[in-house]
Amino acid sequence: MPALHHLYATTRRGALVLLFVCSISLLALAGTNSAPVATDVRATVSGAQTLITISGTAPMAYSVKRPDARTLVVELPGVDASRLSPTYALASGLAEKVTVDNGSNPRLSVTLRAPARERSRMDDNNLVVELSPAADAKAEPVPTPSPRGMSAGSGSSAQSAQGQQYGSPGFVGEPINLNVVNADIRDILNYITEQYGVNFVIDSSVGAVPVTVNVTDVPWNVALEAILRANRLGIDVNGNILRVATTEVLATETSTQQKIRESQLDNSPLYTEFIRLNYARASGTLATAAGSTGGFAGGTVGGGGGSGSQNFSGGQGGDVTGGGGDSGILPIIARRLSRRGSVEVDGRSNTLIVTDVRENIDAVRQLVLLLDQPEPQVEIETRIVIANRNFSRDLGVQLAATIFNGANNPGASISTLPNGGNAGLQPGVPGGLPGTLVPSNGLGANLPSTVIGLTTGIFGTAQISAAITAAETKGQAKVIASPRVTALNNRPAQIESGQQIPVVTPQTGAGGSGGALVFTTTFVSVPLRLSITPQITDVGTVVLRVVAENNSVNTAIAVAGTPGIDTQRMQTEVLVPDGGTTVVGGVLADNESEIQNRTPGLGSIPVLGNLFKRKQTTRQTNEILFFITPRIYRPDMQGNPTNGTVSTGTRTTTILQPVPLGNPPSNTPSPLQQQQQQQTAPPPAGGQGQQQPTGGQQPVSRP
Repeated sequence: MPALHHLYATTRRGALVLLFVCSISLLALAGTNSAPVATDVRATVSGAQTLITISGTAPMAYSVKRPDARTLVVELPGVDASRLSPTYALASGLAEKVTVDNGSNPRLSVTLRAPARERSRMDDNNLVVELSPAADAKAEPVPTPSPRGMSAGSGSSAQSAQGQQYGSPGFVGEPINLNVVNADIRDILNYITEQYGVNFVIDSSVGAVPVTVNVTDVPWNVALEAILRANRLGIDVNGNILRVATTEVLATETSTQQKIRESQLDNSPLYTEFIRLNYARASGTLATAAGSTGGFAGGTVGGGGGSGSQNFSGGQGGDVTGGGGDSGILPIIARRLSRRGSVEVDGRSNTLIVTDVRENIDAVRQLVLLLDQPEPQVEIETRIVIANRNFSRDLGVQLAATIFNGANNPGASISTLPNGGNAGLQPGVPGGLPGTLVPSNGLGANLPSTVIGLTTGIFGTAQISAAITAAETKGQAKVIASPRVTALNNRPAQIESGQQIPVVTPQTGAGGSGGALVFTTTFVSVPLRLSITPQITDVGTVVLRVVAENNSVNTAIAVAGTPGIDTQRMQTEVLVPDGGTTVVGGVLADNESEIQNRTPGLGSIPVLGNLFKRKQTTRQTNEILFFITPRIYRPDMQGNPTNGTVSTGTRTTTILQPVPLGNPPSNTPSPLQQQQQQQTAPPPAGGQGQQQPTGGQQPVSRP
C-alpha cells in the first residue's frame, strides 16, 4: 500500500509538470502568431445606406475590388478568417449575402442586389464597408487593384475625371482611407493613378522610400500632397503630366532653367512695334491735352450759387477738368516689359512705340487689343421739378354801437375800430357805404376782396353797425428744368446754364485810411447745373454719381443792391437700370400758420366771440424733385450701335506673361517722370530724339 500511494503521488506530480509545460508552449505559440483574427460579420441599414462591419481582434490590412457591377470582393491578406461562417445572409436592399472563402488569402464576396457605390474604412479593429445607391445605375465600374490597407470610392469615370482637376485652385478630391506600414511610395502613386486617372512620371531620383500612412476620410489630393512633403518630394507640371522628383532635383532644374531663360532673353533680338490706339489714350486724357482751354470761362466760374466755401459749381462731383487720375495705357504697358524693353508715346498720333523681345511684343499686343475697345456711353436726362402752392384766408368782423342823446347828438359809443365809433358812422365816407363802417386794419381783413356792411338804423336812442370783411388767395406754380448730357463710361460730363451776378466790393487803397477806394468786381455764378460721372456695367445697369443744382436770383432779399440766391442742390451715387427713371432727391417744405386778432374777454366767448375776432389762415407748400433717366448706347468698333448687354457676369481674360517683369528706370522712366518730361520738354519733331534700345540691329514691324 505505501508503494502504491507513493506511485500515485509521483504520477500526479508528473501530470502537473506536463500540464505546466503544455501551457507555456501554448502561450509561446500564441505570442508568436500575432495575425489579426476576423470574428464576425454583421450588416446594419441606415436610410438608403448599408454598413457591413467585419469585426477583428486587431487592425486588418484589406483591399477592395469590383469584378463586376453586382459583386464586391474584400481581400484580407494575413487575416485569420477561420472563425467566420461560410455564408451570411443580409436583410438589405443593396446587398443579398456575404460568402467567406477561408483560404491562404481570405476573401469575402458581397453579392449586390443593385449597383452601388462603396466606401471602406477602419474603425478601430473593425473594417466598415459602406454601400450607397449608385448615382448612375448604368455606369459599369472598372475593377482596379488596391494595395494593402488602401480604399477609396468606386473606380468610376467620375473618379478618373478628378485627376484632370488635380492642382486646380479650390479643388477637393474624394475622401480616401490609407492605412499602410512601410509601403513603397511608388506603389501609393500607382494606386492614385489607377483610382483617379492622374498622369504621373516618377523621376529616377525617387527611390524605394518606405511610407507609413494612416488617414481616414481625407481628400485624396490633400493626402497625396502631405505624403510628398513628408518625403521631400515635389511635382513638376508639364501639360497634363505630373513628374514626381525630389525637391533638390526640382530646385536645381529650376535654377538651371532660369539661367537658360535669362541667357535666351539677353541674346534674343529686339523688335519695335508701333501700336496706334483708336479709343484709348496712350498718355493722360483729352482734358489734360486740352490744358487751360478745357474748363468753363466767363467771369469767375465759382461760388456755387453763393454757397460760400462749399463750391459745387465747376469743381466737385465730376467735372470737365479731367482730374480723375487716369494716366492712359502707358503705365500699364511699362510695368509689363522685360528688363530690356522700353516704351515711348507719340502724343500727336496717339501711338505707343514698344521695344522688347518678340514674346513680350505679342503679349503687349494682346493687352492693347483688350484695352483699346470702344467704351459705351450714356445719355442722362434729368428733370428738376419745383412746385409751389400757397393758400391764404382772412376773415374779420367789426362792430360799432352809438347811443344818442337829445337832437341826435352822439353820446356813448363802443367800436372795434381803432379810430373810434364816430369815424365809421358818417355817411358818404370814400370807400365805404353810407351809414356803414369803413374797413380798417383793426379786426378787419387785410386787403379784403368782399365787404358786407349792416346798419340797423336808429331805434330808440341807439344805432348798431356791423362790417364783415373777407379775403382769400390761392396760387400754384410749377417750374420744370430739364438738363440733358451725354458722357462716356467712367468719364465726367457737365452742363451748366444760368447767370453770374457781379458783386462790387470797395477796398481801401495802399495809402491806408486816407487812400482812395478801390472797387473790385467778383462774379458769383447762379447756375442750373448737371454734373454726372457714369459707370456702365455689362449687365445693363448704370452707377451714377450725380450733382444737380438749380439756383435762382431772389431780389426780395437784396442787400446793398446785391440780390440773394435761392438754391436747390442734390448730390448722390445711385444704381439705375438702362432706360429706368429714379427719383434721387426730393425736398418738401410745408408751412402752415393761423393768426387770430380779437377783443380781450369778448373774443373768448363761445360762438358769440366770433363777432369780436379776426382769423387769418396761411399755408405755403414748396416741393422739389430730381428725376434721372439714363439710356446706354453701346457702339461697335465702327461706332454703330449694338443691342443688348455684353455679358451676365464678370468678364475675365488671361494673358500669358512670357518673360519676367523687370523694366528698370534706366530704360523706361516711371509714369510720373514721363508726365513731368512731357510738361517740361517739347515733343520731338519728325521723330528725332527717339530712344534707340541697345542690342544691335532691330527688326521693325508695323501692324
